[in-house]
Order: sequence, then structure tokens, then C-alpha cells
Amino acid sequence: MAESVRVDGLEGLLQSLRQLPKELQGKPLQTGMRKGGNLIRDEARRRAPRASGFLAQQIIVRRAAAKDRRKAGVGAGGEYFTVGVRTGKKVKYANTKRNRRQGRVGKLYEQSGWAHYWRFLEFGTKNMRARPFLTPAAEARGPQAAQVMIDETRNAIDKIMKARGWK
Repeated sequence: MAESVRVDGLEGLLQSLRQLPKELQGKPLQTGMRKGGNLIRDEARRRAPRASGFLAQQIIVRRAAAKDRRKAGVGAGGEYFTVGVRTGKKVKYANTKRNRRQGRVGKLYEQSGWAHYWRFLEFGTKNMRARPFLTPAAEARGPQAAQVMIDETRNAIDKIMKARGWK
């Protein structure tokens, strides 16, 4: 995404998680962050311009891949989730006569159908003013999402510890 909103103020929770056994560190944090992200996602879907509703359906919460988490500098055991618009899917060209003739068999192309125009709406163009929906959603629900992350992470840790007989 071109612009990001960070949720800070969770240092105490992260410090507590680092003191837990290794098996408890990842999953509870993922659960909490996903639920906090879902809160922001729902608000963004509510604020998205609705011509057909397709754009709102394409707003998702996703966990960043390990490589992206390393790039973001979250460290070992850290988590990184994004709320954004689903991007196009990469598909290989089929082995057809036409594709062989044009020399593109096996190469990738981006499948159409995704809401590529979300950037124009969010940030505007030289001919169109911006009508943001993701950024205001993150600003409106950020503090509430942080609290949900904390509460859900604590609940998930308690549930795991209770299931293992540690509490």
C-alpha cells in the first residue's frame, strides 16, 4: 500500500509475549491482530464508494509473508498484518497455438477483475479529487482495534494455557 497506518502503544503486550514459552508466542498474537484488522476492514468496507459493491468485497485483512515481515523489521516472532484491497492474481499463459506463436507460454500475466481503481479513489488523480476510505477507517477504528488486539491476545493466551493445564 502506498500509505500505512501504524498501531502503536502495544509495547507492554509485546514485552509480555516475549516472556511466554515459544509455543505461545505466535498464534495468540495472530488471533488478536486478525480480529483488530477485521474491525478496520469492516469500517473500510462501510466507507467504500458503492457503485456495484465490488470494491467493498475486495477489502481484506492479510498476514504478511515471512519475507515481508522481515522487511518491515518486526523481528523474530513478530507479526505484520495489512488491511487493503486485494490485488490481481498472477496466472501463467496456457500452452495454446496463439500463445506459442507470440512466445508467451509459461510467462505470467495479471488476471483482470480486481479493483485496480481503488488507488484512484483513495489518493485521487490530477483530474479527480481523492475520496479516501481506507485511511479514515484506520484513523477512526485504530484505537478500538488496538484494544481488541490486546483483549483477544490475552483471551487466546488464557485459552491455550488452560487447555495445557498451566493455569
